[in-house]
Amino acid sequence: MHSPDKEKPASSLTWMGTNLFRKRDREPVEIRASIEKIPLFRNLTKKELRRVEEALYLRRYRADSFIFRAGDPGLGMYIIHTGSVWIQKPGQTDSDGSQPFLELGPGDFFGEMALFEENVHLVSARARTNTTLLGFFRPDLMTLSHYYPRLGCKLLLALGRVISERFRASLEEVSGDA
Repeated sequence: MHSPDKEKPASSLTWMGTNLFRKRDREPVEIRASIEKIPLFRNLTKKELRRVEEALYLRRYRADSFIFRAGDPGLGMYIIHTGSVWIQKPGQTDSDGSQPFLELGPGDFFGEMALFEENVHLVSARARTNTTLLGFFRPDLMTLSHYYPRLGCKLLLALGRVISERFRASLEEVSGDA
């Protein structure tokens, strides 16, 4: 329930009333259709989806550009809107003939652990092709949770479910049950 004594949330990164990272060419209808399909947001109402969409940052990367490198601080998660991303272990590059251990495409997301902990990335993420990502960062999750607690709970439970599923799959792979 929205508390009347709380003001409408302001973006976490503004200067003179202008959001420094938000792009004007956001293609809202395409973005909404894209995020509706993601398991993380599947159980949200249209109103909640719109609030999440308003908190997303559109970022474009050219092919072979690093989104982040192992050792960089984790700031949030990224949803692939278009293109593809390689997730690589430290020191793993194409030039030495090795392959990424994971390739992700539209609708996939990565970096979600950064929403929970202030730590560095253990892997690198690199755009394989020209790629458009939707960034969802920790301060924006905290702002949504503060002003819309029900939405915050739904998001945190969904994130916990995803992390649990991924952890379970990793354990099965390591133990040979995959």
